[in-house]
Amino acid sequence: MAKIIVSCRFQKSAKDTADLIRYMATRKGVEKLPSGQKYNIASSKQHDLILSVVKHFPQSKKFLEYDDYYAFPTMENANEFLDAVAERYADRAYELKGLVNYISNRPGVEKLGSHGLFTQFDMPIDLDTVAERVANHNGVIWTEVVSLHREDAERLHFNNAEAWKNLVRRNMNEIAKAHRIKVEDLEWYGAFHNTTHHPHIHLIILSKGQEGFLSEKGIKELRRAFGQDVFRDEQYKLATIETGYRSELKDNLTDLLQQIQMRQSIPNADYYLFLLRKIKDELQQQKGKKLYGYLPRRMKRLVDFALREFAKESDLAEIYSKWNEVNREKRSLYYDTKDKPDVPIEKNTELRSLKNLLIRTALGMNFNAQMKVNTARLGYLFSMLAKEIVNSAVRRLDELNKMMPLSDGKERSKIREKKLAHGLKEGSDTTGNCEEFYDSQAVEGILSMLDYLISLGDQDSGENTEKQNSQTEYDYDFDTAYAEYLNDGDDYDEDDDLDEDEQHFGLSM
Repeated sequence: MAKIIVSCRFQKSAKDTADLIRYMATRKGVEKLPSGQKYNIASSKQHDLILSVVKHFPQSKKFLEYDDYYAFPTMENANEFLDAVAERYADRAYELKGLVNYISNRPGVEKLGSHGLFTQFDMPIDLDTVAERVANHNGVIWTEVVSLHREDAERLHFNNAEAWKNLVRRNMNEIAKAHRIKVEDLEWYGAFHNTTHHPHIHLIILSKGQEGFLSEKGIKELRRAFGQDVFRDEQYKLATIETGYRSELKDNLTDLLQQIQMRQSIPNADYYLFLLRKIKDELQQQKGKKLYGYLPRRMKRLVDFALREFAKESDLAEIYSKWNEVNREKRSLYYDTKDKPDVPIEKNTELRSLKNLLIRTALGMNFNAQMKVNTARLGYLFSMLAKEIVNSAVRRLDELNKMMPLSDGKERSKIREKKLAHGLKEGSDTTGNCEEFYDSQAVEGILSMLDYLISLGDQDSGENTEKQNSQTEYDYDFDTAYAEYLNDGDDYDEDDDLDEDEQHFGLSM
């Protein structure tokens, strides 16, 4: 269950809203049960009334108070839930006789006296004037409740009216946007109720100008705005971790694409090359910018499919799984993420940069070019090998010279002249400290590299033949997998407007 709940209702007729205004402005609290009774199991009368309430008001099942009662059906939790329903459906209480009796007879409700109503500006508010103003409004009126768990309200200091008032004021633009109302036309009133388990505010929202509407998407925007404000510190920490995983995803995909470009031997390299070639062939037929956001839907679907296939790599899959864990925790602050599946990587709007990375890589690749042997590298290796061989010969010659008797200085002079003629340093035959000497490991390494580079040409020709023979197989695998992907019944486009305008006035979420 989300840590913040935003429930929204609307009324086309405002005649009963005046009573709700007075109720939310003057309710002081409910008399608490004696400590010995609050842990008792809810009475059969309470149980029957709750069954009637949730049947008549099914959205009440999404209240935090109902979760508490469902988990622990005590008298205290039953009263908390019925109180929540009574105050949030005060304008419709007449529809249930039992609820009317409950509202009328439960103790501790202050019906007269000073009120706790507040609005955008600190100015005196006459309760009767506001109630009459709202009751005579000709347009739609939204009645909304934003609530927290008691422990979160205490920890984050949302246990007083001032904090809630400032919360609403800070989010004026978001409230107006969610209700499709101009900010200058937005009129709202609020009141804070510091109940035992779930402190909350009531909001009355209306438009002084052009009529607005509240869709399911608007309710999500509203809940996200309040949730991100209330849980700002938690959001910042989780967003930082999430950003780290996003960067790691991009780096790993970049490394994988570089390995593919270098034709390195990695699993599924041929299939990845085929996907990139497919993307490039399709992109070359498109006019305009070669960026994901500018592509037609058919082309986007191909890029989406390719990203999904690349993301099956174990390293990428593991990182994205960790990203989803953090993202789920972040969204759980204001959404109920229980039993909700993770968003596939290709449908994740926060990872669009990965799609553009695939597009740039595909466009920059020359799929007809073959790997060539680097002649400069070969020449360098041959010179190194020749130098090691010469050093080995000089060392061997010095060893032989030591074994030969030198009769006089004339012979030594002749040998020294020969060495100088061959570019050898004098004295290397006696000191044994030649600046360069034979290194068997170096020679073996040079020979191995030479053997590898020379063999590349033969491998290229063999691989080309193998690719030609197996191309049909890759085509078949791609066609089958891509057809299944397109026919999965989810024709998603991240740029689509997902508003459900037929649900204009919203339901509780």
